[in-house]
Amino acid sequence: MSFLTSGKTSLDKVRIPTQFRPTMTRTGPARSGQASRALPSVNLLPTSTLEALDVRRIRQRFVAAGLVGAVLVGGGWVLQTQRLHSAQDRLVAEQALTPALNAQVAALAPVAQFYDLLQARKQIASAAMAAEVLFSDALTDLAGRTPAGIDITAMSVTLTSAQVVGNTVIQSPLEVAGVDGNGNDLTKTQGAGAPGPGTLQNLNSPVRSALGAAEDPSVTADIDGADGAAVTATPQVPVAPVACARPDPFNPAPIIGCVTLTGTAQNRAQVGELVQNLRAADLYADPFVTTTTINGIDGAESVAFAGSVGLTGEAVSGRYADLSWLSDPTVLAKAEKMIKDGNTASHRLAERAKAAAKAAQAKADAEAAAQAEAERKAQRKAEKQLAAQLQAAASAAAAAAAAAQQQADNGNGDQ
Repeated sequence: MSFLTSGKTSLDKVRIPTQFRPTMTRTGPARSGQASRALPSVNLLPTSTLEALDVRRIRQRFVAAGLVGAVLVGGGWVLQTQRLHSAQDRLVAEQALTPALNAQVAALAPVAQFYDLLQARKQIASAAMAAEVLFSDALTDLAGRTPAGIDITAMSVTLTSAQVVGNTVIQSPLEVAGVDGNGNDLTKTQGAGAPGPGTLQNLNSPVRSALGAAEDPSVTADIDGADGAAVTATPQVPVAPVACARPDPFNPAPIIGCVTLTGTAQNRAQVGELVQNLRAADLYADPFVTTTTINGIDGAESVAFAGSVGLTGEAVSGRYADLSWLSDPTVLAKAEKMIKDGNTASHRLAERAKAAAKAAQAKADAEAAAQAEAERKAQRKAEKQLAAQLQAAASAAAAAAAAAQQQADNGNGDQ
């Protein structure tokens, strides 16, 4: 065994394959303390055996992963089964309450029938009274616009419900005033601009739905009211215009009825004054005098006249178009007072738009003033800089002149 202690051996020249190098180990020093050369260890297992070991390890990992997956699936199945049983228990408990709830519903059936009947009556009242015209208001206004010296001897009115509904857009006092059935101001939720047509329109009214459907006769509108009742609007039949004498038959104003007047006046000037007064009223349109006849002798003359004037949609009360105020009748009186005082929805929205425009103009003016002030400051700064430059230039010129004078004086002294 002398080759183990020799300086070099034939094992030093052995080339070990690369795949076996990581498994090489060196033995430790001899117990005797003498130096000895450690020999490398070589894994002599064939490659097929190593590959079989790797396959076995991979197979074991797959088996472990499969077991973990099976445990997770089983746990999820158990959890979902428990949830399903819990849901079924709750369903059984709720189904047990169904008979009692059905009994309560049956006991409250008369209340539902009452509300259905109330809604039907509201619709009937709206449809029947939509064309209501308060002739007392019209007569009071006419009396106030009749000049002194004129006596109205006869008056007749031609008016039909179909013409009223077909020739005007009916607005309830609540809509015009911009309040709801409880008296709350609806314009607080509206935009700052002036309201367009139908901005505050109450779609719960069958008259409103019918008017909306009239724009497209081929459509039948189903509108759900606030209480859940459906309103069906049938297509309207075109309504013939109101027959009334007009001063301009080619450009007639929209009217809902015609008032025919006959009376006497002291002179034709009073008749003309009556015509001007009626033309200035919102309730009337297109006043027209058909005949005037002078009766009597000098000193006791009188003028007999006959004429007509059209009634506009302002004469329609509209108080039955929206019956939401029935829960509090004082709301209708409040809305009518607001209209009389000019405190309408359109007025409030217009005032709000005017205030917004004024604020925007004030802001623009403030910005323009600030910009002008900044420009003035910049101009003053530029002027100061220019003055400083001019002063520096003047100082430099004075210094140059002094230097030239000094040089000239020195030259004269040398001579």
